[in-house]
Parts: sequence; structure tokens; C-alpha cells
Amino acid sequence: MFLHDLRYANAELAQAAREGRRPAPVKTLRRITSWQWMVLYCRKGSFSAEIASAEGRARLQGRLDAQRIRGLHHAGHDLDGADVPPVRHRHGVLWNAW
Repeated sequence: MFLHDLRYANAELAQAAREGRRPAPVKTLRRITSWQWMVLYCRKGSFSAEIASAEGRARLQGRLDAQRIRGLHHAGHDLDGADVPPVRHRHGVLWNAW
């Protein structure tokens, strides 16, 4: 990937200070390789696969918790201590993927 950036040269900063004006930035072109971190940190190499698998795990855990509470209810247990934590939202997985 290529990124255009604005930078101040040291000579331009010194000259602008002497002349009492604002320095003029110079347009630079930088080359960035940004795909390597995804290969290192994502098992399948893409955000969508990571997010889908994490979301599926969260849904499965929610279903298992609900089945456990339903089983306790049918067995006649007191459900005051039973609690199902909120399901992780997809945006949380996106945030944690960074």
C-alpha cells in the first residue's frame, strides 16, 4: 500500500523560523505493507472469518447457558442465582480484532 503524507524538512523549518512565516510541508510517498499482521494474528487470514467464528462461539455459549437454566427450572431448582451474561456484540469483536 502507498500512503501520501505531508512532512516538514529540517531546512524548511529553519528557513521559515528565520523569515517569520509558517513552514510549507512537502508531500512524500511512503510504502507500507499492512497485510502481515493479519496473517500473524488471525488464524484464517481475514477479519470476517475471525468475527464469524467468535460470534458463533458466543451464540453457542448463550444457548448452552439457556439450556442449563431451563434444565434447572424443570428440575424444580430456585432460579434466583441463575444468570445469563449478555452476548458479545459483533462490534466488540471488531474492536478486539485490532
